[in-house]
Amino acid sequence: MKILVLHGSMYGHSEVLGSAIVEGAKQVEGAEVIYKSVDETEPDELKDAAGIIWGSSGIFGEPNPKLATFFSKLGQLWFTGALQGKVGGVFATTSTQHGGVENVCRALQTPMQHHGMVIVSNAGPINADRAQYGNPYGATAVIPVETSQEAPMNKPNETEMQIGREYGKLVAETAKKLHG
Repeated sequence: MKILVLHGSMYGHSEVLGSAIVEGAKQVEGAEVIYKSVDETEPDELKDAAGIIWGSSGIFGEPNPKLATFFSKLGQLWFTGALQGKVGGVFATTSTQHGGVENVCRALQTPMQHHGMVIVSNAGPINADRAQYGNPYGATAVIPVETSQEAPMNKPNETEMQIGREYGKLVAETAKKLHG
């Protein structure tokens, strides 16, 4: 069972969060997890996947141009119904708390809905970490921008990474239930 995890990372933040999702998906027995950039992905590669998880950084509450360009290439898959019934999940990053991370997730879900995919919610058991860092739409991270050019790239915190792992595992488990 193939799980395809795609990132449209601009500065590396979404790529790092996506790596946690990959770790979680790999925990599911029988899951063959492929992780790549949308820049390196051909639309036909999605046909063989039981589960597809894609993610992006946000720009004013919308997915970045890499994902928008990738989505524009999926018309033939839509026309033939090639993604109908596949399991989908999303992840997103922003640089500010009110940067629209939930809106980015919802915008990433819209193409999945047009393709007839089954979207997995990230509504896990509520605890203090999920109340502060989680949301029901997908895995997310808010990564403040450093003002110094010498500062190392900021990364999702460990709680955001753990929620990402749990979400990757959940999407893969759901794909296994539906597609074996």
